[in-house]
Amino acid sequence: MASKSQRKAANAHRRRVAARGLVRVEVQALKRDAGLIRGLAMTLRDTPEKAVALRSTLAKALIDPEVATAFDIFGSTLPDEAFADVFDQPRQRHWRKVDL
Repeated sequence: MASKSQRKAANAHRRRVAARGLVRVEVQALKRDAGLIRGLAMTLRDTPEKAVALRSTLAKALIDPEVATAFDIFGSTLPDEAFADVFDQPRQRHWRKVDL
């Protein structure tokens, strides 16, 4: 059991960290990648000017910029046969009469 001074110090530390907007994140990674992940976390946490560049580089690498919306997929240059069975399914219920 922690002493009163240890609890007080831990609580103060948690308040300071929360005030900085930081959260604790735990990941599982290969041993060889641990240093890289620590370096990424340190850069994102402590170096704002480098963090902006790192975030944009990671976003470009991890997010497919070619497919942003459903319009990009359906408005693509894929042949019509690629969508042949997608929209031809009849409705099974909830039909309503429409007077045009």
